[in-house]
Amino acid sequence: MHKNNPTGPVQQNSSIQKAFVNKSINQLHSFYLSGNIEDPSEYVAWFELMRNAGEHDVIQLHINSYGGDLFTAIQFMRAIADTQAHVICSVEGACMSAATMIFMCGDTYEVSEHSMFMFHNYSGYALGKGGEMIDQLQHERKWSEKLLTESYQDFLTTEEIKSILDNKDIWMEGEQVVERLKKKMEILEEEVKKAEEIAKAEEAKKAEAIRLEKERLRQAEADLKEKEARRAALE
Repeated sequence: MHKNNPTGPVQQNSSIQKAFVNKSINQLHSFYLSGNIEDPSEYVAWFELMRNAGEHDVIQLHINSYGGDLFTAIQFMRAIADTQAHVICSVEGACMSAATMIFMCGDTYEVSEHSMFMFHNYSGYALGKGGEMIDQLQHERKWSEKLLTESYQDFLTTEEIKSILDNKDIWMEGEQVVERLKKKMEILEEEVKKAEEIAKAEEAKKAEAIRLEKERLRQAEADLKEKEARRAALE
């Protein structure tokens, strides 16, 4: 996982077809994130299709990557968050570095047997005057801590994320990742359940408030009619 390479991206063989779209089964769009994650300009068509996919579409992202450009991965994360389609992230070999962040954004997951995962800190460089480099490093420490914490929430522990920030690599086999994903999904389902319960409680509270207001209005109307009746009797 690295930030933008100042020497420019490694060029891929343009004869290799990287995406297969508009398949007949519920608009299944298959993308192959194979090899190095390149400059974001290489994936503009992918991002555009993701953002315009419908809620009944399925996007299957086949991943076999050692990582690459971190900011491209961040744009993938945003495009996946923006899509209405159901996103399946399928690892078929390697899922390392920046590729793991993209993988975590799926709605559902597939992990092929013998796949390998690796999580680590980004690589970069600092240029400029001494004070400028210190400012950059201090900023990037806070930035990377937030990025890693949010990207691997409920998957890596706080201690593991801290160890990554201190430049320790974490390696996992596919089976380990699947077990962690199960726990992550259980936590997510529990959060959704709690959110639904809160929403139901709020709706019940609103309904009760409406009922009480209607009762108050009916009582006020009844009191007014009673007053008018008394006034009429006196006349």
